[in-house]
Amino acid sequence: MAGKELKNGTSGKKPDALLKTLKAGNGLVSALAGLLAVVLILYSGYVLYDSFATEYGAYSDNQDLLKYKPVVMANGKAAEGAEDLSAVNADYRAWLTVDNTQIDYPVVQGRDDLFYASHDAYGGPSLSGAIYLAAANSPNFRDSYSVVYGHHMDNGAMFGSLDRFRDSGYFHEHQAGTVITKDNVYTLTLFAVATTDAYENQVYSVGDRAREVISFLTGDRRGDAGIGTNVLIYDREAAAGAVKVVALSTCADANTNGRLVVFGKLEETATVTLTVHYTADGEEVFPTGVYVYHIGETYYVVSPQLPGYDVDIEIVRGTITEDLEITVHYIPKTWQMVIHYIFPDGTEAAETYTAEIRTGEEYDIASPEIPGYIAVKVRINGTNPGRSEEYTVVYIPVGEYTKITGMDDYEAPTGLGGTYIQNGICFE
Repeated sequence: MAGKELKNGTSGKKPDALLKTLKAGNGLVSALAGLLAVVLILYSGYVLYDSFATEYGAYSDNQDLLKYKPVVMANGKAAEGAEDLSAVNADYRAWLTVDNTQIDYPVVQGRDDLFYASHDAYGGPSLSGAIYLAAANSPNFRDSYSVVYGHHMDNGAMFGSLDRFRDSGYFHEHQAGTVITKDNVYTLTLFAVATTDAYENQVYSVGDRAREVISFLTGDRRGDAGIGTNVLIYDREAAAGAVKVVALSTCADANTNGRLVVFGKLEETATVTLTVHYTADGEEVFPTGVYVYHIGETYYVVSPQLPGYDVDIEIVRGTITEDLEITVHYIPKTWQMVIHYIFPDGTEAAETYTAEIRTGEEYDIASPEIPGYIAVKVRINGTNPGRSEEYTVVYIPVGEYTKITGMDDYEAPTGLGGTYIQNGICFE
């Protein structure tokens, strides 16, 4: 019996141990599963963040990037923006803008055509890459034919929005833009849209071959490489006179080697001069103003004020198309000259003198003669300072003239302007 009990007792402990082992295993599995879930959540969060950061960094309205956009000065040259991107990345070459689109980016240039496919405009790693000039091109767009690359982002950023140029209506509403280099400002006029093969030398060989590229787009292309080149849109009027051409290239969705390319002509922005003279009575009263604008720009120059003068053109403004020279004339204002003639008791001695007088005009007005009286100011003379003038001349009896020795000896009516006593002393 004792043996049986021992046997039974021993056999009863085995299930308990097994159960404990299973429970411990389950706990470990649950812990691992929980840890895996946390890792997956963290990874998913990272993927979402990375995706967001990639897309945000690719947007053309990224303010961190746009603060480097250069400003075009009135002389047609480019002034650096508030901050200079070339100080951050020496590979910075230009700023590309296609008006009223998402394309508003710095253009960089690497030692090869691979680096900036995976690095941003600052030179840091980035899945969205950067907008970059072909490595074989002249750094300042001096070649007659340049190629600029950009990723085809699904959100339309970088060169993803080039897809919209397949539509003729959209294309013709968005043909204008600019390319701003350190040395020049170019107007950009888009004139063609084409699909082509990544290995098409006629499209992707750069240098001084703009005419050859235009001939290729308008000529016989039966010998094209790979999938061939299909010109979707060609605006002959916009292409007219093109001597410098740029191609904006991105991937096309249909084929691994397929490319979508939008072509544009670059023209140096012509400048004209506005010269403004400022004269009064034929004499220069302010230094001549010389202003430089691009053809087609509006000008707005406020004429300085000259005290006592009216100006015939308060604001020189308009749209400039050629060198222009304008003279702004300052016309003296007209003022009132009033002279009262009175006796000591304030009554009128002679008819009040009134006349109009211009700024800077000299005057010399004799006081009328009145028998038995002497005018304390025989003549009113001077030069108008640019204001209305009013004087009072007092007539005193001849016998009393010599008795007046100072202001305290004579009391004159007030409110009559400058009152002359003796030889020009005036009081009011």
